[in-house]
Amino acid sequence: MTMGARLFQPVPELALQGRDGEVRLSSFRGRYLVLYFFPKAGTPGCTREAQDFTSLLPEFSRLDAQVVGVSRDGPEAQARFVDKYGLKVTMLSDPQGEVHRAFGALKEGGGAQRSTFLIDRVGVLRYRWPKVRVEGHAQEVLTMLRALYEADQQVNPLIQARRARRALANRPVPESAILALLEAAHLAPSCFNNQPWRLVVATGEALEELKEALTGGNYWARRAPAMVAVASQRDLDCKLSDGRDYFLFGCGMAVGFLMLQATQLGLIAHPIAGYDPAKAKEALGIPDDYVLITLVVLGWPGDPAVLSDKHRELESSPRDRKPLSEVAFWNRFGQGMEVE
Repeated sequence: MTMGARLFQPVPELALQGRDGEVRLSSFRGRYLVLYFFPKAGTPGCTREAQDFTSLLPEFSRLDAQVVGVSRDGPEAQARFVDKYGLKVTMLSDPQGEVHRAFGALKEGGGAQRSTFLIDRVGVLRYRWPKVRVEGHAQEVLTMLRALYEADQQVNPLIQARRARRALANRPVPESAILALLEAAHLAPSCFNNQPWRLVVATGEALEELKEALTGGNYWARRAPAMVAVASQRDLDCKLSDGRDYFLFGCGMAVGFLMLQATQLGLIAHPIAGYDPAKAKEALGIPDDYVLITLVVLGWPGDPAVLSDKHRELESSPRDRKPLSEVAFWNRFGQGMEVE
């Protein structure tokens, strides 16, 4: 599969040729990148496209973006092209067509398909124009960049949408979805990359036995088609001064990643602490010297009618958070921040 085949994937480590040598795409991280492929320097359509991007370059710069044109012309031919027309966009060469091919911008005969890709500041492909018509294209890209820039200034929508709901549907969670959750959790950062989390997926008979360890307040979790037990121990991670056993933080990060992935999939992922640890560890064969930190209840959203009155009210209530000034401070603990 080529880069141009799907959105929201990291751009691979690829290199192009410039006037002063090799330029890697990773060197653009930290800014938005408009990467546009054009057939041949100096031809009428390619000249117009480059001029259009050049005229709008101050607007792209204000949105923290760099515009890069790519063709199979050599760096010398591109340099003549830039100098002849006074172009301001960065021109890079891909003589072998490897980067073209990676982005799906190479025709069967080896020619370039005029196409454009919008890459965000962490190097993830966010939008593409697979077949470009020059007229009005640069302005269209600018409009899309502006919308993306404004959206990226806000809190991530997955974080905004995440809720630890309790109403679960009587519907199984596919193994492929659970594997995606585990992979997301396993990408969490940890002290010296120790990866202290140990994740046990409970389904079937093991799940039914695990449910016997739940406290009464977690009655709703008995409808869950799957749970993930998160266990660890202090020897699996850094032991620091002042009693800081870092494995708990690492496992918390892993659960956070799992929950965001679940939100993207439309799943509920609700961590709970209300269970008998000894019974739960016995049900899943977790060694006694491990801490069973949490159980993450998994399932699809269901009918709130299955919940108690209290939980049904919570299910539809607005998200409740303390004022940011109570929990976050500038420079010194307790020094409140004014948030407009």
